[in-house]
Amino acid sequence: MLFGQTNAGKGATAPPGSSYGYTKESLSGIYAVLESQGAARRWELPMDRLHEESNQVDQLVIWSIDAMPPSDWEQVRNWVADGHTAMIGGYFADLYGGLTPSDSTQARSAAAHPVTNGIEAVAVGPDRFGLQDLDRLTLIQDDAGNPVLITWALGKGRFYWSADAAWLTNEKIAEAQNLDLALALLRPAPGKLVAFDEYHHGFQAASQWWQILRGPLQWFLVLLALATALLFWTYGVQFGAPRPTPPGPPRAAVEYVYSMSQLYRRAQARQVVLQSLYRSLTVSLGRLMGGARGHSHGEIAGRTAAQVGMEPAALQSLLDRLSPDQMIPPSEAELIKLARETEELQRRMQNAGFRDQRDA
Repeated sequence: MLFGQTNAGKGATAPPGSSYGYTKESLSGIYAVLESQGAARRWELPMDRLHEESNQVDQLVIWSIDAMPPSDWEQVRNWVADGHTAMIGGYFADLYGGLTPSDSTQARSAAAHPVTNGIEAVAVGPDRFGLQDLDRLTLIQDDAGNPVLITWALGKGRFYWSADAAWLTNEKIAEAQNLDLALALLRPAPGKLVAFDEYHHGFQAASQWWQILRGPLQWFLVLLALATALLFWTYGVQFGAPRPTPPGPPRAAVEYVYSMSQLYRRAQARQVVLQSLYRSLTVSLGRLMGGARGHSHGEIAGRTAAQVGMEPAALQSLLDRLSPDQMIPPSEAELIKLARETEELQRRMQNAGFRDQRDA
């Protein structure tokens, strides 16, 4: 799986003391009993989050105390001092004297206490506290008087510490009165839970999106980001000064004319073209006669025909066919023919103007 891990997968890789594991050194048995009562959860958050969860978690079980750094231990101490309970198994430098081995396989009640009420025999492993003059109350000891389970108050809360980490495991929880002792110790207040520390077993809940991804996918995303950065750098780097963009070739006038003709054709705007031709021709003829406004086509043709080399009737016919006031506009073929005739006439008028300037 790319995201997270199933409980079965965690159980296969869980170290000793984990509530996920199924081996004889695991705590999945006692966890299942408490979970069936709705009184257990697994703690997979940093220890500084204990204070935030105080309204839910009342007791904490740490069965891998040797893996806890001093900073986390200080967080646990502060949390216990606020009125909570911690049950710890194994060796930690805070307890002087260390651990010593013992051949005894059973331990018995050593002091009157609510936890040890009715406890006559507990099946234990070999570990014992090294000194017998501990300034803390011994609850369980072996036949030789070596302390196995001790307790002491801290602020408003209490610690329970077992030198032997075997009696709570799957291997021994069903022997002697181990289960009775465990249930007497792990008795949360009404509405509260017992949390089993899995954070120091390597099962850490994701508090950021990066932590949701498993290791291989994290490395894949890192390599993908590097490859993307390299790609952008390769295409973005410039070797030398940038070369200017070469200017494009000038567009010929015929391209503009052709483009406009295609545009008019698609728009079926023959009337627009007709008006443009008529206006252009009348303006040019008006220059020859001193103004064509207000004159009929016959008058215009009569006064300018000789100058452009046309018969007056032919010129008047051309003006009539170009007039925008026609009821029926010319067809496309007729419009092309009119455009050619108008262009020819315009050319004649330009030549006539050149001749006049030359003669002058």
